[in-house]
Amino acid sequence: MLDMHSHILPGVDDGAKTVDESLQLLLQMQSQGISVAVATVHFYPASVVLEEFLNRRETAIGSVKKAAGANLKVKILPGAEVLYFSGIGKFAGIKELTIAGSKYLLLELLGLKRIDDKVINDIISIKEELGLVPIIAHIERYCRYKGYKKLISAISEGKALCQVNATFMGDRTQSRAVSKLLKAGLIDFVASDCHSPVNRPVKLAEAYVALREISSEETSKIIEKTEKLEKELMSLDEKQNG
Repeated sequence: MLDMHSHILPGVDDGAKTVDESLQLLLQMQSQGISVAVATVHFYPASVVLEEFLNRRETAIGSVKKAAGANLKVKILPGAEVLYFSGIGKFAGIKELTIAGSKYLLLELLGLKRIDDKVINDIISIKEELGLVPIIAHIERYCRYKGYKKLISAISEGKALCQVNATFMGDRTQSRAVSKLLKAGLIDFVASDCHSPVNRPVKLAEAYVALREISSEETSKIIEKTEKLEKELMSLDEKQNG
């Protein structure tokens, strides 16, 4: 199983603080059948230099692998959770922030006052200008935003994919939003978005159980998409790293 959105690397963002916390999160993943995890470190364009970010991420991945040694059963792939900024579709450097060097870009919209036509057009330009596929992170968190329906329309039209957090069950409004999206067949992926083994642990297995109770058929489709993405990422990683 693939977890395509996680904050398991130590000391690089608001996720795991230490290597020990990273290892605990990986053990939680392993116990839930996760074999591949994308380390989607937060990327805030206004305060982070791209080259420094990439170096820091690489060092953090190395430190976790070294500490785990042969005991590490979860494959870690590099990624980023990129905070939306105006004109993002024209920023060539964004390709360095895709999931494991693939065509997929995890995009965060938190902090926006509203999702207007400019935001939607910028998301579309990621695909049309850069040839990348934007994946909207934790789509359920934006259900209270003005313009949310425009975002859902863009997703339904194939302009972007979307991902739901495994913790959606803890918020009644978000849970209702996820239920509607699932029944409409608009959820592409589910991910843990884990940050801490205690405060924000891995709950991916629990989320799949909850989703199956809403729609077993649509949940099976999500699993199929996730398995397809996992194979694509692992094939790419093998070509890149041997």
